[in-house]
Amino acid sequence: MLKLKIEGGVYRISFHKTNRLNSLFADPLREELFKIVSKRGREVVLSLEGISFIDGSGFEAIMAVVNRASETGSRFRICDVSGDVYELLKLMKLKVMFEIDPVKAREYIPAI
Repeated sequence: MLKLKIEGGVYRISFHKTNRLNSLFADPLREELFKIVSKRGREVVLSLEGISFIDGSGFEAIMAVVNRASETGSRFRICDVSGDVYELLKLMKLKVMFEIDPVKAREYIPAI
């Protein structure tokens, strides 16, 4: 389900063979990402490329990882956010809770 690549000290995680982040994948995602962000000072990027739907349990898993990263002094952000997922983030007022990599999500984030 997840692929991990370490480039220049940055942990890059992406999904494999799924287009949904729902209750089936939320707990395994949380567990794997907790292992990574629990070490102080790590930089972690979760690519949502190919993910077209996230349910409540998926958002809860990501929020738990955001909170754990904050507690441990790690940096966690998401990238490759589809238009549909970005709209969900806005609708649920979660957009401000996530650090979204602007380079990868440029087409969905209005210019400042």
